[in-house]
Amino acid sequence: MSSVILEIKDLEVRYRDEIALSKINLKIKEGDFVAILGPNGAGKSTLLKAVLGILKPSKGEIRVFGKKIDELDRRLIGYVPQFLDENSSIPLRVIDIIKMGRYPHLGILRYFKEKDYKKIDEIIDYLRISEIKNKLFSELSGGQKQRVLIGRALVNEPKLLILDEPTTGLDVNSSEGLYGMLNNLHKKYKLTILLVTHDAMAVSDMVSSVACLNKNIAVHGKPEEVLTEENIQCLYGKHYMIFGHGKIPHMVVKKIDKKNGNN
Repeated sequence: MSSVILEIKDLEVRYRDEIALSKINLKIKEGDFVAILGPNGAGKSTLLKAVLGILKPSKGEIRVFGKKIDELDRRLIGYVPQFLDENSSIPLRVIDIIKMGRYPHLGILRYFKEKDYKKIDEIIDYLRISEIKNKLFSELSGGQKQRVLIGRALVNEPKLLILDEPTTGLDVNSSEGLYGMLNNLHKKYKLTILLVTHDAMAVSDMVSSVACLNKNIAVHGKPEEVLTEENIQCLYGKHYMIFGHGKIPHMVVKKIDKKNGNN
């Protein structure tokens, strides 16, 4: 029986006097691939920051690998933040960024040993970025940049990989390629993955469960049980349209008001 890696009990997070998250309860087991789905402003990134210890909850408890955040070995978690355009001009080569993810294993002097280089080479080869490893990060496409940031997280050899909207700014083909890669990573390295997304299309075929979040978790379960038209409209509102086929919707987009020309 799989052990519980992440457990959240009655979590509440406030920004000043405003409640950002309320009554969050969630369990993620070893080997799970879980998607947090919800509209903009639902508190998805806030939830991740609380799990990572960046934000302190006003109520409730979070345990990762059975420990409180301030007691946890941070090498157990790999984190890929939401990519922003203003970060794209980082004046470093790909190999330099990947190596940064290995720092927690090096000690104070940051002396790379043979095993560190072996792990770095393994991840670079697996992500198929060998040909660009000496290029500047700023010269890469959006999809390549995300692979590099994922590589930086993976060389740390995490047991839990957390990603915040990894397809932000990517086109459809790049997004599909990235999600396919995550699916392969989940299988190859037996990684537990927690993925935040607003895109129902991305998650339906690969994740073990979906949690619908809008300030609190409305429903959590298997994709075919959670991703119903009723639940999607509960999250996004009745002014959204669902495209797809079969039991699971493939895309959620806002309706266009033809009369006023507004989204």
